[in-house]
Amino acid sequence: MRYLLLLILSFTLSFGDDLYTEFIKSQVKETPLNKAIVVGKGKRELISFINPDCGHCRKEWQALKPHLNKIKVYIFLLPFKSFPESYAKSYYIACSKDRLKALDEVLSGKFDGKPPKVEECPLVQEHIKVAERLNVQGTPYNIILGSYKVIEGHSPALLENLGIR
Repeated sequence: MRYLLLLILSFTLSFGDDLYTEFIKSQVKETPLNKAIVVGKGKRELISFINPDCGHCRKEWQALKPHLNKIKVYIFLLPFKSFPESYAKSYYIACSKDRLKALDEVLSGKFDGKPPKVEECPLVQEHIKVAERLNVQGTPYNIILGSYKVIEGHSPALLENLGIR
């Protein structure tokens, strides 16, 4: 009897993992990647939700930045009301002519305490809607395309799962 329960539990967990992967895959299909800020030119692809004032997002950016020749990152900005500067910083990134430079400036802390004076950028509202649809509650939140593995929070496992470490 115990063996049968273990077998059923094992089957359920295996099926559950496959079901979860299929769910993530269907969510990604509905995600407008053409609205993302795209950085990198590599073959390995990653969807990343970040907040410009999130310390873990900044650490993750520093880890990803040297590998932009190996990865392509679809970034969705997710400002939080608890970080009021994150809105201006998100607008600055999203509506900048050189988004990579703006992203790097913001995530390196250049505007901490003195957010850029910019107009509201409608693209940020679209990013927020994508995050809400996917129920993203915190940052960084990553989905590795291909495997559809989700990695929440800053983790060294991200580079390993991307196959670059």
